[in-house]
Amino acid sequence: MSIDFHGDILPFHFPTTTLLVDDHETYLDSMPLLLDPALRLRSYSSPRKALAELGSHGIRAVPGGGWMYHWKDRSSQTRELVALDIDSIHRVMFDPERFAEVSVVVVDLTMPEMDGISFCRELANPHIGKILLTGTADDCTAIEAFNAGVIDRFIRKSDPQAIDKLQLAIRALQRRYFERVGGFVAEALALGNVRFLRDRAFQQAFRGLVGDFPAVECYLHVNPTGLLLLDERGRGRFVLVQTDEDLRAHYEIASDLGAPEVLLAALREGDRLPWFGEGDGYFHEGIRETEALLHPAVTVRGEQWYHLAVIEDVSRFQLGKLRNYHDWLGEQDQALGA
Repeated sequence: MSIDFHGDILPFHFPTTTLLVDDHETYLDSMPLLLDPALRLRSYSSPRKALAELGSHGIRAVPGGGWMYHWKDRSSQTRELVALDIDSIHRVMFDPERFAEVSVVVVDLTMPEMDGISFCRELANPHIGKILLTGTADDCTAIEAFNAGVIDRFIRKSDPQAIDKLQLAIRALQRRYFERVGGFVAEALALGNVRFLRDRAFQQAFRGLVGDFPAVECYLHVNPTGLLLLDERGRGRFVLVQTDEDLRAHYEIASDLGAPEVLLAALREGDRLPWFGEGDGYFHEGIRETEALLHPAVTVRGEQWYHLAVIEDVSRFQLGKLRNYHDWLGEQDQALGA
């Protein structure tokens, strides 16, 4: 269930919901017992009702939304500039409805109201992954739908490995959902100071630092820069990321403010990173006991030189205010049983 950090690191990622649509209610009832219990599933025996439910929630171009705005400071009669508020990305974790976002549908091919391919054609959100469940004699129909781009996968119900294949397909399409909805964000970030998300050397070091922490959510954070990881109970860990340029800028600020030599030495060497627990990450007057705020760092030589430190005290993020995935799943189960 935890995030697989192989490949490009996505600027945001959290658990989402998979829709099961099949007119056989017995099949719908058995599926949650066969799939990973950490997957959030919603079942519909009526495809029209499922479409209506999806439509009622509208389409959010970006989960959380509200990250883009016109850049009025550079007004021009010939150009319209749009700015990306990177600082808003991590605030998605406070959206209580983020886990209800539907990223994948699993639909039966043959249903009396509407066949599975027609259902997939009706989906308004192009980012949703579509898996078609077929009978033995339906291969030609499924292949045509796949080649036409209407569906992303098809799995025979009679396949002995059907459940394993379905689970793998759901995982892959959930990740693809974030690659698609966050594609323009990732492209914009690649032009700025957080290019490390696509740096192979950084990714390898990051996986080593994360270790066995079971992250189910991940958010890019800036000022200070790094990645905030959350497990299913909302417990956090932050990987602080500083480039050589960041450390030089920090050194100049700290030196001008008369910071202790132990901090200045750490900023020169890059072997320890300061974490002040508040503010923008830079030293400021009033900070005491500086040495206790320094954390061991590893240095990575990628497209840039990066210095990474794992921060376990993440109280600045006020994680107690968010609804974690474990509690949210429990609320959904209670609602179904009510």
